[in-house]
Amino acid sequence: MAATIAAKPVIKVAALCGSLRKASFNRGLIRSAIKISKEAVNGMEIEYVDVEPLPMLNTDLEIDGTYPPAVEAFRRKILEADSILFASPEYNYSVTAPLKNAMDWASRAPNVWADKPAAIISAEGGFEGGRSQYHLRQIGVFLDLHFINKPEFLFNAFKPPAKFDADGNLIDEEAKEKIKRLLLSLQSFSWRLQSK
Repeated sequence: MAATIAAKPVIKVAALCGSLRKASFNRGLIRSAIKISKEAVNGMEIEYVDVEPLPMLNTDLEIDGTYPPAVEAFRRKILEADSILFASPEYNYSVTAPLKNAMDWASRAPNVWADKPAAIISAEGGFEGGRSQYHLRQIGVFLDLHFINKPEFLFNAFKPPAKFDADGNLIDEEAKEKIKRLLLSLQSFSWRLQSK
């Protein structure tokens, strides 16, 4: 009698970008991650979740235990996701205001980030987004996010040769391979946490 192996569930990933600029390199990383997941990572679906529609956090907007419609829709996307992928540019040694705002809205009771695996990708200059990634990890401790440790994806977007085209799309094949490894690690970690 042949043994039956249970199929692993598809990992649904909510991808957020801390930059609102349409041709942002960090948005380009998200677009690449989505394409890579479709072509080379079986069992993973990535959905880009836009943070731009969210109003600035203001608890006066919370009425009778509900949030503004854009916030409710955003929180639902995070709640329904198995994992989170952050594209985090670095502003003033930290995460961007739009990303922090999104994190704050989703942390309001009940915290929809809780117990979710996560990964971070960054495209920046000299420090390659490292400081924003470490700050994001610190925020994640309070939010009960579980970040993968390896591989890290810190990427110098400005070092020649060109890494992105004029529309902000990633054209660097080595970086694409690193993103694939990061996604496979996130997928494996997500399955491991689901089995507990």
